[in-house]
Amino acid sequence: MAIQKIAVLGAGNAGYACSADLSLAGYKVSLFEFPKFKANIEPILKRGGIEITGQAREGFARLQKVTTNIKEAIEDAEIILVVVPAFAHKFMAEKCAPYLKDGQIIILNPGHTGGALEFAVTLQKLGIKKDIELAETMTLTYATRRIGPAQVRVFILVKKLLFAAFPGKDTDEVIGVFKDLYPSVVPATNVLETGLTNINAVLHPPGIILNAGWIEYSKGDFSFYTQGLTQSVGSVCEALDEERVCLMKTLGFKPISLVEWYNMTGYTPLKNVSISEALRASECQEEIKAPSSMKHRYIVEDIPYGLVPMASLGNMLNVSTPTMDSLVNLSSLINRVDYWSEGLTVKKLGISDLSPDDLNAFLQEGKG
Repeated sequence: MAIQKIAVLGAGNAGYACSADLSLAGYKVSLFEFPKFKANIEPILKRGGIEITGQAREGFARLQKVTTNIKEAIEDAEIILVVVPAFAHKFMAEKCAPYLKDGQIIILNPGHTGGALEFAVTLQKLGIKKDIELAETMTLTYATRRIGPAQVRVFILVKKLLFAAFPGKDTDEVIGVFKDLYPSVVPATNVLETGLTNINAVLHPPGIILNAGWIEYSKGDFSFYTQGLTQSVGSVCEALDEERVCLMKTLGFKPISLVEWYNMTGYTPLKNVSISEALRASECQEEIKAPSSMKHRYIVEDIPYGLVPMASLGNMLNVSTPTMDSLVNLSSLINRVDYWSEGLTVKKLGISDLSPDDLNAFLQEGKG
């Protein structure tokens, strides 16, 4: 299947990078942003494209279409790349639903934890029966930041990227298509394996919560990864990571520690070191500032769409997750939000009350 037309949904850092890089690769790219965030695409419309520099393809990319009309964006697309924060997945599914067509492939880049399942549940509740394929990556294909009007810089093009479809029986077919876009992808067992390699949920919540005073006092004027994630904060990340790895083992997945993940993807050259040591060696993250407030996606995304689904899964599988539970509770207190209620749970994802074997069978076949 020779792909020509791609829709990128979301015009944040990642949407800029995806659109520009794939456009320079020769694809016809349409970029969509919600009308509420039209300011994100106005510089692109003014300049006539996106200037991209760094580790991806470099140059000035002219997109086929830049729009706030979802129908225009996806109606002719063969691949739909959903490149938005996890808290927007459900809303994006609802907006796409009326205009989806048979044969389209939807890929959440990334799926975070439970993204593809939530997308599937949403389409099912809306009665969508189109012959589409749905998949997700374990993390974003790029480490990237916008650096100016219609300008984006790519610090890393991820070297190895786990990828799975839902249901898993479709993975081989879909990954064959996606490899043309990103050759670094490798198949995962299913979308829970990709979801349990959501490393943002291991790094961001301890980093922001344990630096709350510094963040509120300085408005985030320090390096999050090198100054904020010190040895002591790293120790909490390591305890959190052990719980995540235990979930992977319980489901029969090959466990990947955070440090192994960082080395595998190209974020750090180091192996067999502490988390804080691995982060200090990550040149691409040296200049990334801390959040300016506690209402940042490091909490509002990584808690309800990262740690809550992991902890909910742990509760179902009898895997203890005390560090996850503590961070969810602290986040709820800090922001005065009940993230246990707002977040994704196994019930919301349609996988409650399943044994590990039954769960893996459902994820493979798409039905119980």
